[in-house]
Amino acid sequence: MQRILHYLFLMILAFGMSLGVVTAQEASPATSGGLLADLGYPELALTTDGETLEVPAEIEAGRHYVTLTNTSTEMFADVELYQLPEGLTNDDLLAAFESAEEGPLPEWFYEMVSGGGVTSAPGGSGGAILDLTPGEWIFNLYTYDEAFTTSLNTPTTVTVTGEMPALDEPSAAVEAAMVDYDFGISSPVPAGANVWKIVNQGNDPHHLILSKVPDGTTEEQVHDLVMSLFGPSGEEAATPASPSDEPALAFEDVLDVYETLILSSGRAMWVEIDLEPGTYGAICFIPAPDGTPHVMLGMIEVFTVE
Repeated sequence: MQRILHYLFLMILAFGMSLGVVTAQEASPATSGGLLADLGYPELALTTDGETLEVPAEIEAGRHYVTLTNTSTEMFADVELYQLPEGLTNDDLLAAFESAEEGPLPEWFYEMVSGGGVTSAPGGSGGAILDLTPGEWIFNLYTYDEAFTTSLNTPTTVTVTGEMPALDEPSAAVEAAMVDYDFGISSPVPAGANVWKIVNQGNDPHHLILSKVPDGTTEEQVHDLVMSLFGPSGEEAATPASPSDEPALAFEDVLDVYETLILSSGRAMWVEIDLEPGTYGAICFIPAPDGTPHVMLGMIEVFTVE
């Protein structure tokens, strides 16, 4: 949680909304991708050295097992998939990255298609099953170092050709549905490595952040923890809360374990998540058009992994 809150208000408005890689110090669960590969979808292999992205110029429409191999020894990497509204270009996207920290997200952010993506730690790899519909897609490589002192956005336009084939539903042990503004997580949630379906059934863009919290934690306590640092408007509080106002849940009690990239309304992705038994909180930090992060609008779900 500490890293997320630090990163969120520095980078989320610059479209570093992925938050998709958790550092080793945060004890992220392994996401080997073996279960995803076993589902039998064609692999789309991406490679980055932390500065450039190797990706085909054309890809056949369909459901793909997208993998990302990161050969950099220092830079974390996300590959974010976007379809921009008509008339906008990669230059517009880069301009938004540069200006977003100084103001709200552009209106067209809520009109573009966000198709999820893949993430990888330095020297590692990651994977997700994603739907690539026909048209022009931007594969935006977002790389950053552990301290967020260096970051780089490198968009590449990829043409997805053909027609979308009929698709079978991948087998998933857990479904996490995102709505405006809540989560619906299927129960029971089994411990260990499992395939999760993450689907946006709301109107706004959303993402899913999973954090391990102490047993007995409530949604109200998660909300109070966020509100203890940030005011109702979504801006950082001008003065810290007094000791009597300190929330029951402390930052040091929260462990980040997994985060997805952004999905637009109607979009889904399948990922492998390995969770230990315990209590977890699901939240979404994507801002509403007025700048208020969805978590402050009640987009929190506390659940148990058994």
